[in-house]
Amino acid sequence: MTAAPSAPYTPVNRARIENELASSCRERALVSAEVLLHRSAGDLDNNDAYHRAVARLESLDTHLAQLYAALSTAGVEPTADGTVQIGSIVTVMFDHDPGDVTTFLVGAPEQFALVGMDVCSPDSPLGKAVLGADTADDRSYRLPNGGECTITIRDHHLASL
Repeated sequence: MTAAPSAPYTPVNRARIENELASSCRERALVSAEVLLHRSAGDLDNNDAYHRAVARLESLDTHLAQLYAALSTAGVEPTADGTVQIGSIVTVMFDHDPGDVTTFLVGAPEQFALVGMDVCSPDSPLGKAVLGADTADDRSYRLPNGGECTITIRDHHLASL
């Protein structure tokens, strides 16, 4: 089993994420105004400043989506029963094969860039299978090709620093 890196979603870091979100929103407003200014210059095909501003705006929009996703699990409190929940880092074994083990964060896919580890959407078949599970539980879920996969929860913990 590999050690999973921590994810920045503890209550301590909620303020940091909110501050970064506010700062990025302000920057987006400025870049958006810059796009409008450069657009008014006319010929967009030969307007490098316009294209740089649009690219920066797209980058900011991606980053904002990641920050909003991060806030969705920031400060998640452990469930009373201690089972897998959104914001948990989970290690699973597939089809009882000790050589087929993976670790991932259960959360929004946009969080990948922030946590640097695999992220499993809670809305995916695998995500639905792990939610509410505990260590040593076996769960099955349907694969896109119609087959079935069984997973065993090897370990789980709420992401924290």
